Amino acid sequence: MTSAAIPPEFTDMKDRSGIPWEKILKGYDGRRSKGEPNVSAFTDVVIEIASKESMKRNPNPNMLSLGMKACLTRGRLAEGLFISTESRYPEVLSLSAIIYFVLSDVEGLGRILSKLEKIVSEESEPSDKIRLSSVRVLQAAAERDTSVTMCVMEFDNLLETYPQQVEDPLTETMFALYVVGSLLREIGEANRASRICDTLEDMAERKDNRMFIALTENLRGNICNLKGDFDAAEEHYLRVKEISQDLSFELGLGIAYNNLGTLHTHSLRIEEAVEYFEMAYEHMETDATKLAPLANLAELCTIMGMYDKAEEYLEEGMRIEKKTKQGMIEVFSLNAILLSLTGRHDEALEYLKEASRIAESSDKPLQIGAYYHADGVFNASRSNWQEAVSSFEKALKIGRDNAAFEILVKAELELARTYMKAYEQEDDDEFLASAAYHLDDLIQIAKEQGLKTLYAEVLLLRSDVFRFANKKLEAKGDIDRALSLANYVEDSRLAQQAQHRMDLLEGRIERDSAREVGVSNLMDRVSGFKPAAQMKDVPKPTIRALIALDRGSGIPQFVHYFDVELQVDSSIVSGFISAIMSFTSEMMGTKGLLRSIGHEGFTLLMEHTETRTVALIADEESFDLRYLLREFSNRFDEMFPPKETDGVSRAEYEKGRSLAHEIFL
Repeated sequence: MTSAAIPPEFTDMKDRSGIPWEKILKGYDGRRSKGEPNVSAFTDVVIEIASKESMKRNPNPNMLSLGMKACLTRGRLAEGLFISTESRYPEVLSLSAIIYFVLSDVEGLGRILSKLEKIVSEESEPSDKIRLSSVRVLQAAAERDTSVTMCVMEFDNLLETYPQQVEDPLTETMFALYVVGSLLREIGEANRASRICDTLEDMAERKDNRMFIALTENLRGNICNLKGDFDAAEEHYLRVKEISQDLSFELGLGIAYNNLGTLHTHSLRIEEAVEYFEMAYEHMETDATKLAPLANLAELCTIMGMYDKAEEYLEEGMRIEKKTKQGMIEVFSLNAILLSLTGRHDEALEYLKEASRIAESSDKPLQIGAYYHADGVFNASRSNWQEAVSSFEKALKIGRDNAAFEILVKAELELARTYMKAYEQEDDDEFLASAAYHLDDLIQIAKEQGLKTLYAEVLLLRSDVFRFANKKLEAKGDIDRALSLANYVEDSRLAQQAQHRMDLLEGRIERDSAREVGVSNLMDRVSGFKPAAQMKDVPKPTIRALIALDRGSGIPQFVHYFDVELQVDSSIVSGFISAIMSFTSEMMGTKGLLRSIGHEGFTLLMEHTETRTVALIADEESFDLRYLLREFSNRFDEMFPPKETDGVSRAEYEKGRSLAHEIFL
């Protein structure tokens, strides 16, 4: 067989003994004559021969290794596991470790490591020692209780011990490097991950290994997402797709399409995201890799009201979950949500119980948040408003405390949706005010994070709330801003939605479709949002003073200065706040919509409880300050319950100072 016929990923094996190159060439020529692409024809023949070789009593290890590399190049993981079954050759075992890692099979990976530790000794070839080290890196990365630092240390130790791997790396070394880069990206270490990318790209190009070039592009796309450069991320993912198509690398295609789908949910292009997830599902050839696109498809189909289709995806997801026992909570939580929305509450409760069991044994915020989200939807679907709000509030706390972006956004949205459903059923303006409260939080988050599409979508939702409250001027302001943002991001669908609302508001359309459909249903699209990036750190504003006053009398009960140089007469501030309260209560219920006022370098944030208004003076507003003010207000009410009295003794509230420092400092 001529070297020209061997794809570059396999040329390093052409001088290995025991590989039947003439037989491979004959099969290759036959497939090529039928129009099969080069890499596909070559790897198909190799995998077929290697599979037969693996069933012999004493198989040739080089042929098995060639077969394993062919399986990895094509993403044919199940056949790779078949070829490596019962093998005791270090190279075959270490290549199978990659497959177990991709499949998230920690137990299988552990078995491989145990075998290698028994086989590889101080007298073994350096290449086998390297393979053992690379599998240790994968094991460190796969173990849930192992830190990223430990994994990086394992890999650094590998390169220090075997520096030649930088210039002439094994497949196992390159994959371990990819894993280390991915882990660094997951914890927000974008610069370190980028340096890993540079090293891996250099290795892959030197070896002319297109699979690893594709993986490098994928990692670069993920890093761009982390940095918020979504256009660049899309370019990298499209490059992954292009390379994977050339290689017939099915897993690579699945990864590319799944990432492109997630990227489109970030900009709320839901229909396009569904198409990408469908293609990802088609190209994922193993049950374990199919679960992620299945969950994404089920969630988006539920959001779009395509319940029958969502149920099909979830049935397939449950089949895979029962088979693989991965404990993927989304399969159960999404089933609970779908069944709740379609009125099958008894069935929903069974899935909810299983989701609860997984969440209780998990330390992952996303899993715990997924359970509370499902529980909230379950209760909201039964009009148990208080229980639903309680669950979504727990999810909100998890999202905020862990910077879990997706949970945070969904919790705020579901709180708004729940209050809107309550308003639509009970026609109580207090529910309407509470819905606006949480939409206001979402707008603040979108502004801080630079999410223009999300910002515009939520502005439109809040404009509906303003319309219901007969505040046409405020509704028009939100629609105008949303329309400007839609034009800026060149989203014609969003621009049409904004224009439609403007036409409703100004009477050019008689039929009020928003009121007919219900704002809670219009929130569906926004609930499909998935962050493509990590939450950006927002600088903490400087806080000046905290004032709590009685809502009935307007008398200050508690005053605390964080800035000792700022000594403002609390009676003046309280008088101003009382006037604002009176004005906003006329606008909409007792809570009102106005939560902050900014003027020349300072912002007054207000939080209203049943008996008090608590105000925070800061140099600017942020979602985090809003959240903390709310937490302080609720805990202050618990610490100092209202009581009948003719006067106010501020000495009673001195313990509030320690609470203020605990929460704000």
